[in-house]
Amino acid sequence: MPAVKSGIAVGVAVVAVAACATAQPGSRTPGAPADSTSDAAPSASIADAGAMKMCTHDAKEVAPCSEECDRGIAFACTLVASRVERGDGLAKDLTRAVRLHERACELRDVSSCVTAARMHVSGTGVPPSRAKQVELLEKACALGDGTSCAVAAKAFDNGAGVPHDERHADDLWRKACVAGVTSACGDEESP
Repeated sequence: MPAVKSGIAVGVAVVAVAACATAQPGSRTPGAPADSTSDAAPSASIADAGAMKMCTHDAKEVAPCSEECDRGIAFACTLVASRVERGDGLAKDLTRAVRLHERACELRDVSSCVTAARMHVSGTGVPPSRAKQVELLEKACALGDGTSCAVAAKAFDNGAGVPHDERHADDLWRKACVAGVTSACGDEESP
């Protein structure tokens, strides 16, 4: 039990230090004399004093997100891609948006795989390509997206934009079924 108690003590100490460090000027630290604010305290908070900016969904600045995307953080790539696609705070650039969604897809973000696939099949920012759409949907399928498995399976079943490949289609249909797409399960009843 001593290890738990010491861990708790360390946690309490960290919280206390953080509370003191972020106390607003003019506020009273518990246990400090009431007139301790007469010392000239800095007027800027720690966040304003050059702390690292973070990529968040509602961030006004996109630069931290671009930097995190460059470091391989899928969420950041997806966020920048969506903002570039809409022209939200950045110049609208559909080609860049597709590339950023593809980057996020490589980093295992299913929604970006699906969005990049949509953009490729519709020719949004890139020349239309059913083959590239199916390739991206197969990546989303491998990440567990059943609907992507079913759409890719149908393409291989019909030879739509990709070579007809019944065996590969059957494998994708099975993955779609396992992922919960009941229409992909086929008729399991025997006559």
